[in-house]
Amino acid sequence: MKLKNIFNLQKLYFLFILRRILSVGILKEKIFKAFIFIATVVTITVTTFFLYNFLDDTDVSEQMNFIYFIIKMQGVNIIVWTMIIFVLTRMIFLKKGNFLKITNQLPITHNERNSSFIIFELLMSLTIIFLISIAVIIAVVLRTNFQYIPLLICTIFFTSLTGYLLLQLINSIIIYVLNLIKLEKVSALVSILSFIVMLAILYLDIMQSINNINFKTGEFNHWSQFYIELYSNYGFIVTSLIFVIIIFVLLFILFYIPNNFGSEDNLYLKIKKPTKLRLTMFNLYILQISRRVENITTLIIAYFLSISLLILDILNPLYAMFLVTTSGLYIYTQTDSIRINYYRFNYSAIKDYINLIISQYLYILITSLPILILGLIINKGNVNLYDTLIIFGQLLLIIILSTLIGILFPAKKDNPFSPIIGFLIIVIISGFISLILQFLNFSKLYNSILMMILYIFVIYISCLGLKKLKEEFLHEDS
Repeated sequence: MKLKNIFNLQKLYFLFILRRILSVGILKEKIFKAFIFIATVVTITVTTFFLYNFLDDTDVSEQMNFIYFIIKMQGVNIIVWTMIIFVLTRMIFLKKGNFLKITNQLPITHNERNSSFIIFELLMSLTIIFLISIAVIIAVVLRTNFQYIPLLICTIFFTSLTGYLLLQLINSIIIYVLNLIKLEKVSALVSILSFIVMLAILYLDIMQSINNINFKTGEFNHWSQFYIELYSNYGFIVTSLIFVIIIFVLLFILFYIPNNFGSEDNLYLKIKKPTKLRLTMFNLYILQISRRVENITTLIIAYFLSISLLILDILNPLYAMFLVTTSGLYIYTQTDSIRINYYRFNYSAIKDYINLIISQYLYILITSLPILILGLIINKGNVNLYDTLIIFGQLLLIIILSTLIGILFPAKKDNPFSPIIGFLIIVIISGFISLILQFLNFSKLYNSILMMILYIFVIYISCLGLKKLKEEFLHEDS
């Protein structure tokens, strides 16, 4: 394996993102880029201001180093976020094999190709962790100058990098073992389900540790504090050396474990089409959504998560169905072959959009029934009807947003970058809007009216996007 090839592939991925994603569609508009930049800066600034005031320790017991305690708790947050990001990337990258076909003609080995993508995922995870933590970092620096910078590096970056590589190693071992016993077709599903179990165990472990916190002295013991304890006992240089050795060993093992993350051939589940089914756009969309292998995989993961939520009694198990709404990120590309046939006839972007939304929502409503029935059985017929209706309303709103991302940032050729970048942009915009609403301090009625106007705007932009995509296709086709 040549490291040069791995690093050259990193350049290829970043070049692909720059030219095929960040320089096309709405992202090529300078005004939109400026808006995203301003929204990001404002969101980080306001969050930093809030945390700066929160870190005021004048009213805290002298026995507790409040800022040090907050940094230690941040270490726990980093572990949780790293695992959540890892599970989500596993789900979003279910079809990354097809994207990696662009490297098939290059003089590289299979292991070099997959190892390069592992490194890219690591860099992407680290970027997200940095964005999540940047407000905390700035607030701590403003409060203490640069006193806690080494500790923040150990807590945030060392913990995140090590945690992600450990999770990736576990993932590679699971897939390798399943490949050995000829179960490679279900390796991705089994891997994700395993990590959901680990996430549930992590939750129980953290809750137990939090219950044992001494809030008078700030004493808190947890394995996530590994690098913090190393730094406290041996200093930054020794901690950095140990970190480098651990990372080197993990990467060495990862690079030399045979892996098989190649392209997937079976895109659809073999389901016999009903003989009396009319081939309308809506019916074809339903068939497309319900037969896609990655959608079925996501649904199974959602069912598994809902059972975990029921057992742990954390949240309403229907919240697991929020995972299924991620299909909206790919709904445009999944139905594109159907849409192209309608372009040459009486195509309507509004009708197309309605079919996209209703088909996804109907699919979620039907597939939610087993969770509802299971909840009724376990709770002996008791169900919170209001809570259930609120969740189904939230699911519809998320479908509208995820469909917007799928239209504005279509994942053509199954590239996994478009939906992730689109999702991050929507999160930034949503955070910016939330801060504005909090600053304006409107009543619930006015906030509801503003959110309604916002979603009408989202629907309008989605329909406009469908029209633009039709014009682009017809222009390229001619």
